[in-house]
Amino acid sequence: MAYRYLAVSNDGKESRGVLDVASEEAAERLLWQRELTILDLGRVRRQVDMAKYFPSLFGPRAKDVILFSRQLATLVDSGVSLIAGLQLLGTQIGNKYLRRVLGEIEDEIHMGTSLSAAMAKHPVAFSELYCRMIETGERSGNLGPALRQLADYEERIQVTLAKVRGAMAYPLFVLLLAIFVVGILVKVALPPMVRLFEEFSAELPWPTRFLIAITNFFGKYGAALLIGAAVLSVIVFLFSRRPSGRLLLHRLVLRLPLLGKISIHGSVARLSRTLSALIKAGLPLPEALALSKETIGNLVLQEALENVRQETLQGRGLSEPLSRVKQFPPMMSYLARVGEETGTLDTHLATVADFYEQEVDRSLRVMT
Repeated sequence: MAYRYLAVSNDGKESRGVLDVASEEAAERLLWQRELTILDLGRVRRQVDMAKYFPSLFGPRAKDVILFSRQLATLVDSGVSLIAGLQLLGTQIGNKYLRRVLGEIEDEIHMGTSLSAAMAKHPVAFSELYCRMIETGERSGNLGPALRQLADYEERIQVTLAKVRGAMAYPLFVLLLAIFVVGILVKVALPPMVRLFEEFSAELPWPTRFLIAITNFFGKYGAALLIGAAVLSVIVFLFSRRPSGRLLLHRLVLRLPLLGKISIHGSVARLSRTLSALIKAGLPLPEALALSKETIGNLVLQEALENVRQETLQGRGLSEPLSRVKQFPPMMSYLARVGEETGTLDTHLATVADFYEQEVDRSLRVMT
């Protein structure tokens, strides 16, 4: 429950805010611990959290979380207390949602909650993977390095995603422009020419006859085709929302000539990068695989990785189960085996990630 308060400190400075606590007594206790005199305290109704439903529009941007992680790591390594660091960053963060989240996390820490547990209550801003790595850093006393490692990891992931989006934007723009131009030709430019040709009453070459047939077809059935395309798009969208539909579409994506290769290599790069970071942070391999599975958007690859995780629970390591998954390239299982034999699995997985990120770059340049 949320409680809005108005209080004053010992030096007469007024303080306002909202506390997310279980009861009014808990809110009073928290304010007393801060050495604040309560002037007004009342329960407020929670507003609809739009960031929960539309995270890309109302939630924090990835670069905001990366910047916050780097800044908090610097403050923690400099000896600044966690609460003081959150207070300082809360005044500097530009994103309103993240600024509010940091205030709520600060309140949770005041009540004795750990940083990772407080962050876990805000999954829009901090993913499960992020919170687990923070928890590992807290337990080992290496919170600063854990934050810095998270910032590096998120930055590499965002760079790869930006390249994919950028490469896809240009072909999509060209395709839409081509459809628009053809539509203008068929509906505006060609009909007068068709009537002119028909007045000749002469034998026309087959390309011209073909063009006339297309023009007449779209002129007669154009509206029906647009309605049919819209209905088909809605059907495909609804079908893709179902688990079976998503699985089928993801399987089709992997079989596309060039896009399938880019999808697999991109997923392998993200998976390897995430596994490397989690293993380096000290997480057990099965748990690291469970968290890494969420970074792969393709359901087919997620199912394959879940099978790998089940085999690791039986003590079979990582490289052997990976070698039996046909979707993952052989280099990944080979370098994983070398890493297991030398005790440098995290380093070799980072090498796999670097290699396939470069492969994605090359494939995107070819596609563009």
